Amino acid sequence: MHKLYTLVLFLIGMSFNTNAQFNMNLLSQVSYDANLSDIWGWADPDTGVEYAIVGVNNGVSIVSLEDPENATELFFIPGQNSTWRDIKTWGNYAYVTTDQGGTTDGLLIIDMTDLPGDIQYYNWNPTFPALGNNVLNTCHNIYIDEFGYAYLAGCNLNGGGIIYLDLNNTPYFPEYAGAGPATYSHDIYVRDNKSYSSEIFDGNLSVYDVSDKSNTEQLGFVTTPYSFTHNAWLSDDGLTVYTTDELANAPVAAYDVSDPSEMEFLDEYRPLETVGEDVIPHNVHVWNDFLIISYYTDGGRIVDAANPANLIEVGNYDTFLGGGQGFQGAWGAYPFLPSGNVLI
Repeated sequence: MHKLYTLVLFLIGMSFNTNAQFNMNLLSQVSYDANLSDIWGWADPDTGVEYAIVGVNNGVSIVSLEDPENATELFFIPGQNSTWRDIKTWGNYAYVTTDQGGTTDGLLIIDMTDLPGDIQYYNWNPTFPALGNNVLNTCHNIYIDEFGYAYLAGCNLNGGGIIYLDLNNTPYFPEYAGAGPATYSHDIYVRDNKSYSSEIFDGNLSVYDVSDKSNTEQLGFVTTPYSFTHNAWLSDDGLTVYTTDELANAPVAAYDVSDPSEMEFLDEYRPLETVGEDVIPHNVHVWNDFLIISYYTDGGRIVDAANPANLIEVGNYDTFLGGGQGFQGAWGAYPFLPSGNVLI
């Protein structure tokens, strides 16, 4: 949510050792002359070449990972200055939100079909009659589910509540599909037509049934440990959700969500060596039985979550040689590339 001062993109290789635990090793890095925000990845379905899509204060960077030990920027898409850019992909398209007072970038849509040779892109600024015919200018975040629906969070419309878009027919020109409650959502995760909304200012993780895009139903909510719910990610089996609160000393928390109306706290994790030093967690993602977590001043952390009631750190890579409270260091960590490499 806050300003990030790191200027470097790290790529970390993940490998098993004899104890089936992860260690992290630096493969390469790309330096920028502006602050970075979110990071996402994409693998070309035809060539298998992997790419990083990097949110930068003044635009978006497309980085080739064809040689992961020599990551190379191919394209830079300029944009209005913003601390916050978040990115997701669907098919050959990337969708980038921008959130800053005074910006009008709307939703940046990038067609990556012709990479590495070329890209096409434009800023989508629609009006939605159902939401008052005001122009979409800013959104804080986006998620795209397995059914090809995009969910915009924290926009300048619908009170910051979730807006639904259908990408199936014309992914380069999304179609409005509906909206959820007008409750500000900072981040959103969706699977099996259930959305997990991080309602940061209410301090709640709320679960909704979004199978009917015209009639969203709340299934339950839980107040996260520091009442400042920043993001959430679901386990592969769909039984556990992991949350972050973007405050000093806050934990990554695990909840049993098998019954969303009665979510049960299971465990919480903090980096052991910096407990009580005001370190701030930012984003958590789930990769198999592991949590891949970005901490501002503690870098990337890997936590074994095979037993979600007993979270154990098994790897880390610190991208900021400092410590304590602050927003220097790691904004995001992307672990879903087919190679197993992680982008920080």
